[in-house]
Amino acid sequence: MKKLTVVVMSLFYLLACSAILYAQEVDYKAGYEKQMKLNADTMAVINTVVQWLKDHKYESYPFAKQTVEDALDQLNYGEEAKKRAESFAKQGNWQQAYGWENQYYQYLIKVATQGLMAKKMVEDVEASAGAK
Repeated sequence: MKKLTVVVMSLFYLLACSAILYAQEVDYKAGYEKQMKLNADTMAVINTVVQWLKDHKYESYPFAKQTVEDALDQLNYGEEAKKRAESFAKQGNWQQAYGWENQYYQYLIKVATQGLMAKKMVEDVEASAGAK
């Protein structure tokens, strides 16, 4: 019985410590600002891939063109999330602003992935054409 009491008290102590740590205030404003920087950096990478695709006339490759169009759809969805983040930031609701800015990042990752897939498709076709 004594061991059971020690185990139960230990579990209670762990749960209490976890609750205290969880309840500590999160600095959502700092998280929002950090996420905005990450999003801007991600968008800069996306822009370099877009420029490469344009330089290599991706529209000439139907499979790449479709992939880019899908990426643009994702970017449009992302812009809506970005607007919501900005709206919540203006209100000082940093938790919601951070959440929506993070959602925007999720869309940017989809865009980047699709852009890189389209780039790889074009590179593969160009490489096989050059090998002939």
